[in-house]
Amino acid sequence: MTHDPHRSDPQSEIAATPASTDGSRPLIIRSEDLLQGRREIWIAHGEDMYRLRLTSSGRLYLSK
Repeated sequence: MTHDPHRSDPQSEIAATPASTDGSRPLIIRSEDLLQGRREIWIAHGEDMYRLRLTSSGRLYLSK
């Protein structure tokens, strides 16, 4: 696999991007850190609840 310098590498960005406190860069949080070993979590957003689930194929599924 060749490296394309114009294409962003998410893995290197996760390691190299410090958390920004001024909002200038997006905050990157690993799904493993959110899920903490669980298959699903619930996220409260205002008055609504959202379900974030890890599927059997390893994808994330967000539903209201």
